[in-house]
Amino acid sequence: MSPHPVCSTLLAALLVLSAGCGEKEVAPSLDLVTTACAGTPPLAGVTHLRFRVTGPGLDTPRERVSTVRWTAQDVPAIPAGSGRVLEVRAYAGVPDRGGQLRSLGRTAPFDVAQGQAASVRVFLRRLGEFAPVNQAASPDACALPRELRAGHTATPLPDGRVLFAGGYAPEADGRRPVSGTTEVFDPKEGTFTPGPDVGARAFHTASLLPGGKVLLTGGAETLDVLSLQRTARVMDVASGETTALEPKVARYQHAAAVDVEGHVLLVGGRSAEGRGVFTMEGFDAASGRFVDVPGEMHRVDATLAVLGDGRTILVAGGSDGVRPEASVLSSGFDGDTFVWLQAVPPRLRVPRVGATVAMLGRTEDGPRPLLIGGFDGVDPLNGALAVRASEVLESVIRVSDGPTLLPRSNACAVSLPDGRVVVLGGRGTDPGIPRATAWAELIIPAKDAQPSVLGLPLLPQPLVWHSCTALPDGSVLVVGGVDDSTGEPRAPREALVVMPPPRD
Repeated sequence: MSPHPVCSTLLAALLVLSAGCGEKEVAPSLDLVTTACAGTPPLAGVTHLRFRVTGPGLDTPRERVSTVRWTAQDVPAIPAGSGRVLEVRAYAGVPDRGGQLRSLGRTAPFDVAQGQAASVRVFLRRLGEFAPVNQAASPDACALPRELRAGHTATPLPDGRVLFAGGYAPEADGRRPVSGTTEVFDPKEGTFTPGPDVGARAFHTASLLPGGKVLLTGGAETLDVLSLQRTARVMDVASGETTALEPKVARYQHAAAVDVEGHVLLVGGRSAEGRGVFTMEGFDAASGRFVDVPGEMHRVDATLAVLGDGRTILVAGGSDGVRPEASVLSSGFDGDTFVWLQAVPPRLRVPRVGATVAMLGRTEDGPRPLLIGGFDGVDPLNGALAVRASEVLESVIRVSDGPTLLPRSNACAVSLPDGRVVVLGGRGTDPGIPRATAWAELIIPAKDAQPSVLGLPLLPQPLVWHSCTALPDGSVLVVGGVDDSTGEPRAPREALVVMPPPRD
C-alpha cells in the first residue's frame, strides 16, 4: 500500500519528457484519496492499480500499471491540451490477466498548458457501492448535508459544485416543516457549505441559466396547512446574492425546462386548493423577467424535456385531471414568448403521469430524452399502476420504444458524462399503495440497437423525493428523500455517492 493509507499525496518531480512536434509532457502531482469514511475500503483486496490518461486528441489512453504500492513514476505524464482526465482503476489481481476491477476514481476534465505540472485529486470509490461522501481533508470523516431535505432541488453548477435548495423535513410527530435554506456541495473537497436563504419552498423547480445563475420558482411554503410560495428567486451562487421576482401564478409540483439561451418554460402544477394550474409562463434570462405564454395547458404531472438542439422543449405525459394525455407537444421561444410548433404531435405508447426524463447518449451520438416510468392513471390509490415501459422522445414528430425497466413513478434519473443513465428509487405500487423503492438501474445506450439495462446494487434504503446528481468524475451523488416503505416516513440525513462500472 501507499505509505499514507488515508490520503496519499505524491508530488511528481517535474520531469519533462520529449514528445512529438517538440511538445512537452509533464508528470502530474496526484493526491489519491484511498480511504472511505464508511463501507468497504477502496483498497480492500486490491493488489494492482492502472493509471489512465484520456482526452481529446489522444487516440488511445496513456496507461501504466503498478502494484498497490505505487510511486510518482507510475503515473503517466499528461500532454498539453483540454479535457484531460486522469483515471485510477484498482484491481484484485493483475489487469488483463483475470484481475477483477474493485474500485475506480477519476478527475473531472481539466486543461493542461504547455509545460504545466497539473495538480489533481482523485477519490477512489468502491465500484457500485452506495457509500457516504468523505471529506478530502479528513477522508475518514463523512460529509453530511446541513439539513434533512425531501422534495428539494439539486442543481449542478458549471464549476462542478451542486446547489441544494429548499425541501421539507418529515418529523416523527408527523410535521413537515419546509426549509428556505440553500447549501453547496464541493466534490473536490467533499464538503457542504451554507448559502443564502431563498424563501421556504418544497416541490419547486430550479433552472440553471447561462452564466451559472439559478432560477428557483414556485413550491409549497408550508405543507401541514398548504400554502404556496409566491416569490421566485434568481440566485448568483458565486456572490451569494439573490434577486426576488414575482411570477404571475403561484404553483407547486409543476414542471420546468430551460433552453440553451436561458428561456424557461413553466407548465402545470397545483394550486393551494389542490386544483390543476393550467396557466403557462415563461422566463427570459436576458431581460430577467417573466413573460406571458398564450393559451392554457391542461396537464398536471407532465414531464418537460429539451431536445438535443437545445431550443425545442417537449411536453410529455401528464393528465387533464381525469385521464393521462398521450400527445407530445413541442414549443420554442420566438424572441418574445414561447410558441407551439405546428408539427403533428407524436403519441406515447403508454400515456403516463409522474414520469422522469434524462438524456440518453453522448453529444456526438445525438443525446435524446428518455421518458422513464410514471403511473398509467391519475390515482394510484384507485387502480393506477406504475409503468415499466420507457420511451425515447426522438423528435417533434417521433417517439420510439425504450428499454423495459422496473415499474415505478417519480424516480430520480440522471445522465452520466458518458451518455448512460442511472435511475434510482421512486414509488412503486404494492399492492395499489405507492411506496418508496430501493431499486437502482443503469441504462446503457447502443448505436443502432436497443439500449441495455444493468441492475445496480439496491439503495441502502427505499427513497422517494430525493435528488441524484452526476458529479464531474462520473459518480452519482444522492441526497435526502423519504422512506415510506413501512408506512411510517423516515428521512435520512446523509449524502451517498456511487461509482457506476466503466463502459470499457
